[in-house]
Amino acid sequence: MNSSVTVRRTSRDNEVSGFFADLVAGLRMADLWQTFAWDEIQQRYRRSLLGVAWIVIAYAMFVGGISIIFSAFSREDGSFFLMHVAIGYAAFTFIVGNITDGCTVFTGARVWIQSIALPHSIHIYRSICRSIFTFALQFIVAAVIIVAAGWRPSLINLMVLPAIAVLLLNAVAIQYLMGLISARYRDVTHLVSSITRLLLFVTPILWVRSDLGNARSQFVDFNPVAHYIEIFRAPLMGLEPRPLSWIVVGGLTLVVWIAAAWAASSMRRRLAYWL
Repeated sequence: MNSSVTVRRTSRDNEVSGFFADLVAGLRMADLWQTFAWDEIQQRYRRSLLGVAWIVIAYAMFVGGISIIFSAFSREDGSFFLMHVAIGYAAFTFIVGNITDGCTVFTGARVWIQSIALPHSIHIYRSICRSIFTFALQFIVAAVIIVAAGWRPSLINLMVLPAIAVLLLNAVAIQYLMGLISARYRDVTHLVSSITRLLLFVTPILWVRSDLGNARSQFVDFNPVAHYIEIFRAPLMGLEPRPLSWIVVGGLTLVVWIAAAWAASSMRRRLAYWL
């Protein structure tokens, strides 16, 4: 009995170490997943007259339209609200985009996974690289908006650097986790799609947290996406993120990585059969 438990535990430990080895192996093949990401971006906008410029246009139209309409409902001045929306929406699309992309990151790479022995993380890094490209284009517009709104550099702005590192760290784990779960249970993709549509309205992007009453503003603390956005947005606006947001993000990062390692130890070897 004890030997059976020991064998199972050893096998699980080997699978967990294999998960991290897969991440490292994929990271070393940066040229490959960067090429995949760029090719996918080109294919998405193939035969389009403006190409990737549509990413910038769509983002600018959303930020401009929301700022014009919803700023009338906020007690904050127009420039503050414009920065609030511009930075928040860029961060939101990156965070939520990685969740939804994670649901299809392995199913969309079915042919590659079943035919070529590559680290599974190759597809994770490809997806994240594509998200970073989109985010970078959006943030160029956001940076112009921030400067035009009267932004002034300060030491608090540097707090955005660890926030970026945490967002990327979470993106790797959440895509791996969602990719495995969605490959096994296809309904998860539809569930996540439904939830993310709601998230846009319950996350402080179209509105400012300070405009809410105490009870409603406290309810926002139950939205994890709001905390991720705050640690990124607040420093860029010259504000210090609340300690609660960093505590929540730190705890969730640990939970997501543990969950990803557990899922990989249980499901990674059977991935090809589920696709």
